[in-house]
Amino acid sequence: MPEFESPYRHALPRILLCLALLATGVAGLLAGGSALGVFPLRASAASEFGTDWGFAAPALNELGAAAIRVCSADALAESAVGTTNEEIRKAQVEVLAGEYNAAAREYNRLVRARIDAGVGRPAGVPSRALPLDLARQELCLKTAKSLPLAPPTPALPSNAGRFLTLEQLDAYAAVAGWPNEPGWWPDMRKIILCETRSLDTMAHNTSDPHGGSYGLAQLNGSYHFERAGEDFAQRFDPVVNLRTALWLRTVRGHFGGTGGWYNCAKLWGID
Repeated sequence: MPEFESPYRHALPRILLCLALLATGVAGLLAGGSALGVFPLRASAASEFGTDWGFAAPALNELGAAAIRVCSADALAESAVGTTNEEIRKAQVEVLAGEYNAAAREYNRLVRARIDAGVGRPAGVPSRALPLDLARQELCLKTAKSLPLAPPTPALPSNAGRFLTLEQLDAYAAVAGWPNEPGWWPDMRKIILCETRSLDTMAHNTSDPHGGSYGLAQLNGSYHFERAGEDFAQRFDPVVNLRTALWLRTVRGHFGGTGGWYNCAKLWGID
């Protein structure tokens, strides 16, 4: 009796082979599409962008604010041309421009790190921060009309901002108790202009030991503040800073030498 043969017996291996080839083809297509960014193997949801790129919006807002601060300083520097505050205002522009450029470099670094890690960049996140010159072009025109063209009337010390004019510096020195006579404030004024050229009340030189040098007089560490009976937490307050400097000048009897303002005193020929 002849053996019974199913008509599907020889077709089944061919069907299985076709299915295997089809699966291989689909896998290859997905892999190729992923490499081209067409078919991501891992979905990039909006929430993921929020986690990876959450720094972007605050950083861009701060860059805009920093650029506007530069614009304001530019306008004040222009209004101070030909006055005793001309160099101070230029130095203030340099400080603020340096802060903008540092923030822009940090933004660019964070963006590059994510791109290098393969994280997709949302369309609303710029690949690089605007260079300062371009930021000035975009933002300075919006603020220039609101700024005074004439030199501003010197503010009272209590109303001064982070950067001072020479007039505000002199007023703070008077409040701090500095005698305006030879050997005292006129010499300290020169030293401050050497130590903190931009008259930045928040100046902090981290390269000095004991945490760095602070404020207008660039007082080193917390030691002088504590010995002078001042609150170290108020080290950037102009009156506290200058009052501590006055204490240091009084107990030392001079400006220069070790423990004082050695480099700037030597530069000016001040004892």
